[in-house]
Amino acid sequence: MNEAYFEYKGRRSTEFGLRIHNTLSITTPEQDIELLEVAGKDGDIAFDKQRLKGVNKSFPCTLFVPEGKNVDVVAKEISEWLRTDVGWDKLVFSGYEGYEFEALCYETFDIEETLRNLGKTVINFRLKPYKFRVGGRNVLTVTNGQSIVNIEKRASKPLIKITGNGDITIKNNDVNWLVLKSVDAYITIDTATMSVYKDDNPQFSKMNASLKPLFPLLNVGENKITWTGAVNKFEIIPRWEAVI
Repeated sequence: MNEAYFEYKGRRSTEFGLRIHNTLSITTPEQDIELLEVAGKDGDIAFDKQRLKGVNKSFPCTLFVPEGKNVDVVAKEISEWLRTDVGWDKLVFSGYEGYEFEALCYETFDIEETLRNLGKTVINFRLKPYKFRVGGRNVLTVTNGQSIVNIEKRASKPLIKITGNGDITIKNNDVNWLVLKSVDAYITIDTATMSVYKDDNPQFSKMNASLKPLFPLLNVGENKITWTGAVNKFEIIPRWEAVI
């Protein structure tokens, strides 16, 4: 049986001699709903904020000090690994092969001290409510008329870079998907961040704001991409995702 592990910031827990006690359980993300009391109305009114909340994931660990090192050195290495450059980063762990998570290590106690004194600790992560298919954030170069298939059960929010000039219309399954005016050399559209830019310059004025949705999604199933206009290259990072 393979040893359980998690990998964060490009390093694996087993490198440090951390043995994980559980890896499989993740709480399902909750819908963000606010309950409001309104005068003259019985009960509560539910206000759906149209978002999922993040979830917590804990890894209870015991430290088995690698040969040739002492507990003080290893505990310090682990603390520096998890606490340096705190921010969202990729997390993968055994039990969820084929997917990766966006995670933030948010320890509220001293990892180094608990490992030194007890030889064990609990490492806590905050996860975004989606998991991403491994390879789904690679760049695909698409030809006119090519289909991209989303095998997940949720539409994804792609990152698109179009190299070309002038007025360009992109269709998905013969429906207008992205309509651009006066493209100059190239343009990037990021549905996840709802941004349009060239280098550091916003390019919202080049989008047709009447499309719904405004930012293109890759829907479940087949997405046949076609275009008219002077497109020299069409690149897309699909970001295939599923709810945790």
